[in-house]
Amino acid sequence: MAYSKTQSFSLVLVLLTLSQFFHQHPHLVKADTKLIENLCHATEVPDTCIQCLQSDPYAEFATDIELAIIMMTCIRNHADTLQVNMEDTANNSKIKSTKSIYNGCVKAYMGAKKDLNTATEHLQNYEFDKAEKYVDQAMIKHLVCCGDIQNNKNITISTEVAYEMKIYEELCFSSERIIERL
Repeated sequence: MAYSKTQSFSLVLVLLTLSQFFHQHPHLVKADTKLIENLCHATEVPDTCIQCLQSDPYAEFATDIELAIIMMTCIRNHADTLQVNMEDTANNSKIKSTKSIYNGCVKAYMGAKKDLNTATEHLQNYEFDKAEKYVDQAMIKHLVCCGDIQNNKNITISTEVAYEMKIYEELCFSSERIIERL
């Protein structure tokens, strides 16, 4: 009989100990949502940053480094979209000089994606200065493309592409601010 009382007591003790963790779970989620808000409010465009991070289902449980990596994924996705848009526009262009500019942008976004992959690797290795350097390089490639488009009077881009380019820039700036805080 003493043996079963000891087992019962141990079981009750374990359940009481574990019950504290079950009650804390909502607070942990709120704390991680707070981390997203804190990181993003340190950027120039908190709404874009928050929207990117909240688009990932694992973000609310992520560390600050993991959130920076999620940001790399968002930027890479926008680089993919811009690359495809520029490719389509180049293929539909009849003017050789504009076709060349669009193809230059295609190459720029391909290079930017490589830079973002390298930045992700550096984040995973806790090499934050190197990660930021590669995000800067991805941004520079984008800005060269933007400059080439703006300097050519024959080129007009759709509002959708212009918006995509704006979001790409905002995400790059946001990721740099987040990396600086790591």
